[in-house]
Amino acid sequence: MAAAWSRSKQVEKVDMQTLRDKAEEHNKEYGDKGRVTAATLRQVYNRGVGAYRTNPESVRPNVSSPEQWAMARVNNFLRAIRNGKFRSGKHDTDLLPEGHPMATKGVEKAEYQGKKVPLDKPFRLPSGSTKKFGVYVKDGDRVKRVTFGDPNMEIRRDDPEARANFRSRHSCDTAKDKTSARYWSCRMWEAGTSVSDLTKASIQGQILKADDEQRIVWGWASVITEDGVPVVDTQGDVIRPETLMKAATEFMLSTRVTKEMHMGGKVGEFIHSLPLTKEIGEALGIQSNREGWIVACKVYDDAVWQKVKSGELRAFSIGGRAKREKIDE
Repeated sequence: MAAAWSRSKQVEKVDMQTLRDKAEEHNKEYGDKGRVTAATLRQVYNRGVGAYRTNPESVRPNVSSPEQWAMARVNNFLRAIRNGKFRSGKHDTDLLPEGHPMATKGVEKAEYQGKKVPLDKPFRLPSGSTKKFGVYVKDGDRVKRVTFGDPNMEIRRDDPEARANFRSRHSCDTAKDKTSARYWSCRMWEAGTSVSDLTKASIQGQILKADDEQRIVWGWASVITEDGVPVVDTQGDVIRPETLMKAATEFMLSTRVTKEMHMGGKVGEFIHSLPLTKEIGEALGIQSNREGWIVACKVYDDAVWQKVKSGELRAFSIGGRAKREKIDE
């Protein structure tokens, strides 16, 4: 297992110079419509690879690799900034430059039964629930919890015939009420979307605190549950608490080194690690609505630290190998 600075998890190799060139070319010609960084394009690219792996049936026949699919997603993202619309599938709107008409940066939160919850952000319900997903929405002045989706039904949005049949049966073209289960079921059956994108945790991997004097940054290297609900990461995976514990232990015992974008030499090392599972939190008296892995990294490289301070490098990226087990969506 290895660690690196990035804006998201590394899921496939990519020539960063290609993304730097794309960002530079875009900013030179269309910077007035919204500037981008290579790190942002890398996150878009990683999500593209994750979508390729999660929904291979949606990939066009002329696409021969996850890298090709991911680069097409990058190009589509840049096109949306230039022209104000996507060629196909509305993706990565949370990464669009601030002020862009389709940008959806940030998740609004509100209080529900004494705790802060994200609004309009679907999440998976625990196994055995009568519904597959839940979402918190505003209903007038109050917050409502909507549950939807048959836990025994596969979402085949990438099958044009199945998608058309579902959307016709549920009159999805007229489903506009966010407080209804029908609205959210229809969202899951939209073309060009995916369950992993809709349910992704926004805090995953983000740098949340930086100590300028000591050059130490803190954040969640991985979030595996939120409000007791398993979180699907950027690769479409769900990590069990016991798996996270073993990975964190192995990492701190054998690696701890960090690189920039998974390339080059050592630029820092991880000095603190706390895999926070429900069991550990209860034993230590720590209250958190999340389970995951909290880490802190000390940065030695001057240039990398400047990129952290400027916001070009905004997150941790933990790479490794694991055995993937398929679960029903």
